[in-house]
Amino acid sequence: MNSVLRQPFLGHVLIFVLLVASVGVTRAVYVDPKVREAKSLHAEQERLQADLADLSHGLQDLEAWKRAHPGADAAQFASRRARPVGEMVASFFRDVTPIADRWRVGTELIQPAGVVTDETVTDSRGAAVTYRRAELRFRFYASYRDLGEYLREVEGMDQLVVVRAVALQYNAPSYPELAADVTIWLYGTP
Repeated sequence: MNSVLRQPFLGHVLIFVLLVASVGVTRAVYVDPKVREAKSLHAEQERLQADLADLSHGLQDLEAWKRAHPGADAAQFASRRARPVGEMVASFFRDVTPIADRWRVGTELIQPAGVVTDETVTDSRGAAVTYRRAELRFRFYASYRDLGEYLREVEGMDQLVVVRAVALQYNAPSYPELAADVTIWLYGTP
């Protein structure tokens, strides 16, 4: 060891190796965990900013609704209601027929997909509420714009309805009409 220290070149190499090792240990022990933590905090910040933007849009919508409905209590207003299970499908077809006629949407296929399933969600008061969900699959023929307006009105019905999936297909014989395979979820109360 004494002879190594007397060789200046070897001493410099030893100091350099110790410096590189200490930088590596410092990076592995301190810097890398802090970089990961900073990335995690940045992702959380972006998520919170998106939530805040969504909430501010919701507040703006609520203010617009209050201006449009003076004197009405927004907490008591429920535009979409789940119908009883026994009549949810029949009332959906009854209510959707005029919408289809208005937007010139033709229906080729209607079929249930699976069985009625139960879903439990938490309402605005924090209570657990159980809904029954029925899934229906349709094959529609309409122009792109008419189909979009039709689906917009379907989701805006006072019945609790969700357009779950839409798959558009080019339909050469009837172009500009498109074929659309649409999955719609209907929710009802048990």
